[in-house]
Amino acid sequence: MTPQIEMYLVIVLLSYITTSVLSSDPSEVFITVDEKYFKTNSVINIKSGQTLSIDCASSVIGSDSVNYKWYLSKRPYTQQVNQREEASSSKVFTVSANSTHTGYYMCLIRSEEGYAVFTPVLHVVVEYFDIETVSAKTTIEPNEKVAVLKCSQINANPAPIVTWKKDGVDVRNINLDSNVMHVTGKVVDKQYNIEENDLVILNYQDNYAGTYTCDVEATGSFFKGRTATAKSYSVKTAASFSLMNDNSSQILFIDNGGKPKVGDAITLRCGACGYPTPSYEWYDTADKKLQTSDVYERPSSNKIRYQNEYVEVLETSMIVKSIKATDDTAEYKCAALTANSKSVQSIRLTLSDTVPKFNKTIENSQYNIPGATVILDFGLEVRGEIHIMWNGQGLDKFILNDDSTAMANRGVLDHVNDNNVLTISNIQKNASGVFQCIVYNEAGMVSAYKTVIIRESQPAQVAHTTVSTTDITVKGNDIHSVRGANFTMQCTGSGNPTPSDISIDVPDSTSAIASSLVKVNKEGKYIGNLLIDKVTEQYAGVYKCCTHNFIKGMKETACVNISLAVEEKVSVTQHSEDTDYTLVIGTQVYGTTGYPLSASCKATGLPRPTISIKRNNDCGTVSTITKSNDIELTDSVIIQVDYANDTVCNTDSFQCCGNNTIQGTLYTDCYDWITISFVDQEKPNDVKIENTGNLASDDSSLVSLMETLMLNCSAKSFPESEFTWEYRNSESTSNTFQKLESVSFQTSVTKSKGFTYSMLSTIGTAGDLLKGTNYEFQCTAKNVFGQTSVIKSIQITSSAANQVSANVYLGVGIVLFIAALVAVFVMYIFFIISSGKKKRSDLGIMSCLVCKCCEPKQPVERPVPHYDYKLLSLEKMATNSFHVPLYSHPRLVPVETSESLSRAPVYRELEQMTIQTNSMNKYEQLF
Repeated sequence: MTPQIEMYLVIVLLSYITTSVLSSDPSEVFITVDEKYFKTNSVINIKSGQTLSIDCASSVIGSDSVNYKWYLSKRPYTQQVNQREEASSSKVFTVSANSTHTGYYMCLIRSEEGYAVFTPVLHVVVEYFDIETVSAKTTIEPNEKVAVLKCSQINANPAPIVTWKKDGVDVRNINLDSNVMHVTGKVVDKQYNIEENDLVILNYQDNYAGTYTCDVEATGSFFKGRTATAKSYSVKTAASFSLMNDNSSQILFIDNGGKPKVGDAITLRCGACGYPTPSYEWYDTADKKLQTSDVYERPSSNKIRYQNEYVEVLETSMIVKSIKATDDTAEYKCAALTANSKSVQSIRLTLSDTVPKFNKTIENSQYNIPGATVILDFGLEVRGEIHIMWNGQGLDKFILNDDSTAMANRGVLDHVNDNNVLTISNIQKNASGVFQCIVYNEAGMVSAYKTVIIRESQPAQVAHTTVSTTDITVKGNDIHSVRGANFTMQCTGSGNPTPSDISIDVPDSTSAIASSLVKVNKEGKYIGNLLIDKVTEQYAGVYKCCTHNFIKGMKETACVNISLAVEEKVSVTQHSEDTDYTLVIGTQVYGTTGYPLSASCKATGLPRPTISIKRNNDCGTVSTITKSNDIELTDSVIIQVDYANDTVCNTDSFQCCGNNTIQGTLYTDCYDWITISFVDQEKPNDVKIENTGNLASDDSSLVSLMETLMLNCSAKSFPESEFTWEYRNSESTSNTFQKLESVSFQTSVTKSKGFTYSMLSTIGTAGDLLKGTNYEFQCTAKNVFGQTSVIKSIQITSSAANQVSANVYLGVGIVLFIAALVAVFVMYIFFIISSGKKKRSDLGIMSCLVCKCCEPKQPVERPVPHYDYKLLSLEKMATNSFHVPLYSHPRLVPVETSESLSRAPVYRELEQMTIQTNSMNKYEQLF
């Protein structure tokens, strides 16, 4: 086990202290070594002979009442307490380190009151590597079936790596018929006094003679990598020799390969003695013999596949290539056989431990009364062997796996290991404190705390604990909420023992929210949370919260009433409405001469506001309205002024103001002055239809079939008009107007004082809906005094639309023509340059547009080069079946060598070869 793994096996034990001088914060208890602070379980490595000085430190007030004890354990705290020994009673512990000082150190800080705090555990590893070579000579008798070579006492820490060699070569790399074995794993035979790391020589033969050495390699920090020979044997045989023939077999040791993780590979090993040399058989967990002939299949990778695992049998060992989770505690069997003997041993494949994990969520604190039974259960998930420890208030030692003990005057402890439960019966008040459960194995450690508070019984109590927010105000047991708020109404029950339930009764009008009650048992209190969403005035009322507990079999109940008031600041608005003879525009109310008129305003708020009015004239009758359809308005009030006709009051204006009081504060709001006036009655007149299409500027009757038909009808009247639209095909034999289909036409209406406008448009283009040419559209404006109609003739035309489009097409055509000219010029220059025409005379009419640098200023005479290639003739190209991609590149041409062409042409770039120029003109047109 490595120091890193062992580190997890140590414990931090901290006591809950309420009145003690000791701190309960783990960060305030620590160990110092050479001015280094260790606040958590740690491992340090020191060299033998080095001075070790460790300080038991804490943030303790009143140190005169505190004493210290250092404890040393040679092993992690996995067994009984008597493994510990007191190492020092001083705050600072100083030693000159040697092999006896390796171990686990922990300091106990204790006050006179009996409260205690354990520091973190410090695992000190004292390293040394002191190897002396011991030489020996061994003579093995001819009939000696098992010879054991032992390594001398290895004086090294941490444990080194051991390797056996024969004549300087690792025995694992020598083919000795499996009769020379380095013992690993677990020794199962006691007859030959074999131990781990021994070398076993079986069925000795002459070729086994030689020098055998036990070599060790240091691990750790200070000596890592250093090697030495611990033992050297000179091995020979006796003078006489005769064959053994007992046909026996005996397994000496087995090795399960350690503890793998899922997905790892692992080698199971089995070593046996016997004469003749035993053969080996392996069996799976179902006792089925593993043999290549009928069990295995060999994939292309040459790995042997067995039951979805890669398994490889190598005589004395079996390799499982990929471990599965289901292989935990799987058991394989190794059999060593001779003619008349069979020795069998089981090898258990054990997976690595998993880090323990608690699987129950429990409250941090538990409250109870003296004499009660307290049960602490955290639940547990883990794989592998575990160790469970408990530390609690009043305990001077660990409670280990199988411990059951009594705490003097505090209660009786019973630790149940199977389900990780600690039971304290007849608990007393002086046992109050923090109880810690520690569970650990080789993979890691986990701990959890539970505070136990033992105090006298207390009947259940309940308190209103809703918290104020921006939308609600809490005053005692009263909640003031704005309309539309979301909040949580909360009440908390307390007592000892902790209340067992809590409830909130809601008003009848809000019974639907009763199901939103969430209950939480936390820290010795029972909390009820009622979730209220989008508050309305119906939520107002009294809510009753109750809780209870039991004391000596009697139910103790407590309740509190919580009042919820829904509030809203006053707001005043215009409340006048349009009628057949009345029109409301903003703050202006228009009436019709000779007809009555009513104007009003509305004040809204919670509590319901009061309303007042200011007037310029005293004409008209004022009334206050607080009901609607005989139902009392809970949040609003209306004030209304009725005018009989214009002769009573031709014009008037008034202003409404409202106010309400919320939590002692007065709020007021006023609306703008509302003006009243009367106008003469009038049926719709000046009705006209206007064509707003694209062609209307030339001819108001023209509409292109490619555009949307849009007609606007307007009318002057009071009250304002309502419109209807109809149309007919002038060329049809039917002379009646048809109503517009909503799927083909859409309308919109706009009103202003004395005027109304209606816009008609087609859904899509006119050509899509109107198949004819000449149409008439009729618009009718109507109010209570009469109606007026007007007809508009429309001609659907295609020529006008085409003329409009021609201008666009002409412009686009000109742009494309210019672009084409530019492209032709660029292509011309490109092809001229790519074909090798670089003289001005070669460029023709375009020579004036090409830069003068294309022609050298001073011509250079060049000798006619010998050509390496000749252009492939057009005739030969035509007679070959291959495809000649002349178009693929303007400078890539087919050529032939001096020999006749018997295969596809060779392609070369013009600038990279010398060619016969007199054949070039045949290809000019192709480039």
